Amino acid sequence: KREIANDVEADQVRAAKALIDSIDQDITERRARLDELKAEKASNEAAQALAREFGAGTQDRSLPGLSVTEPRTYTPETSREGVSFFRDAYLSKETDNWSSRERLQRHAREVEVHKELTTRAQTTGGGAGLVIPQYLVELTALVARAGRPFANAVGTKLELPDTGMSIIIPRGTTGAAVASQATENSAVQNTDEVWANLTVPIVTIAGQQDVSRQFLERGAAGIDLLVYGDLAGAYAAELDRQAVNGSGASNQMLGALQTAGVNQATAFGAAATAATFMTKWAGAKAGIAANRFAGANLAACHPNRWGWVEQLVDSQGRVLAVPNQNGPVNTFGVYEDSTYGTVVGTLTTVPVITDANIPTAVGTGPEDQVLVVRKEDLILWEDGDGMPRQLRFEQTLGNQLTTKLVVYGYAAFTAGRYPKAVSIIGGNAGTAGFGLVAPTF
Repeated sequence: KREIANDVEADQVRAAKALIDSIDQDITERRARLDELKAEKASNEAAQALAREFGAGTQDRSLPGLSVTEPRTYTPETSREGVSFFRDAYLSKETDNWSSRERLQRHAREVEVHKELTTRAQTTGGGAGLVIPQYLVELTALVARAGRPFANAVGTKLELPDTGMSIIIPRGTTGAAVASQATENSAVQNTDEVWANLTVPIVTIAGQQDVSRQFLERGAAGIDLLVYGDLAGAYAAELDRQAVNGSGASNQMLGALQTAGVNQATAFGAAATAATFMTKWAGAKAGIAANRFAGANLAACHPNRWGWVEQLVDSQGRVLAVPNQNGPVNTFGVYEDSTYGTVVGTLTTVPVITDANIPTAVGTGPEDQVLVVRKEDLILWEDGDGMPRQLRFEQTLGNQLTTKLVVYGYAAFTAGRYPKAVSIIGGNAGTAGFGLVAPTF
């Protein structure tokens, strides 16, 4: 009887365990299905939230029939409020503006979100599809511009004063002096200081373009921003050109290359070689150290000149400037990045930027030039973030249905506060073909 009872009890236990296992399996399957439904619901809610945030214009299922659309980053309305794609592209690239860069990144996310939402609408059947109007002609190719590499690299940037068309900086030409006192109670050294005023003009840089009313009203939305973008690019390049080589006449800034009293290397006397260039380079650095009593920390040259440096070789055909990551030993220089307008390399500890606004037809060479500077002694004043202002005039040629689009800005620059903080290589050859003549590759 006991054996029979034990067998019955064992069968009951096994049956109970089997039932529990079956229930557990069912619970597991139901939980998995619940998780799938929750994930689907969360995905739908996330898609709708993104649509509301980025203005996709999709239907909110929780409020049937209600279309929830929020403004995208760049629209014709935002452009009238001063927020435009091309303004932000200019500020992000030319002045490294954080807010502009953030809006550009948001715009890039919007493009990706549009792709995601469109795909989701097609695969889940959650609406009649998402059609986002194309506001910008993304692939428009504006005229290539040299930009403002040198102006961006200036070490001292200041806000323009609210009024006036010139800035005056007191500049000492003769300093006080000290010496040992000859004897007790005798007169000590007394030298009168001499001061002069350095006057820096505030210049106006501007440009305009006539467009038809049809261009503005029947063209793609925001097409006027293409014109403004092109004008802004031209503005940046002209400001940079003047900071580099402005004449100081005809309301131009006086550029670093034209500033009186800077250090000027002697003429090469022949076509430049690695050895002679290195000699001039060392002299340019020494001129700043010996007269400004500070070290050079920036150089600017034309992209062709940097290409020439990269192809220099020794008598054994070994390059003199090598990639930085190769661990160079006893090299003249290293190159780090090929991006135009950035620090492309280093020559004997001095960072080098490339700038196509450096002149290439100086003297009888004709030569390009290289600027070696202590960048903190260069000063650039600009309004606000440096972006030119935009104007629109519709009445000047109203009888022809013509609208003038204008950009302008104010700026000032000087290298004259400490002229000896600037050294120039090249540009003074007395014979054609001598000096820093255009290299061939």
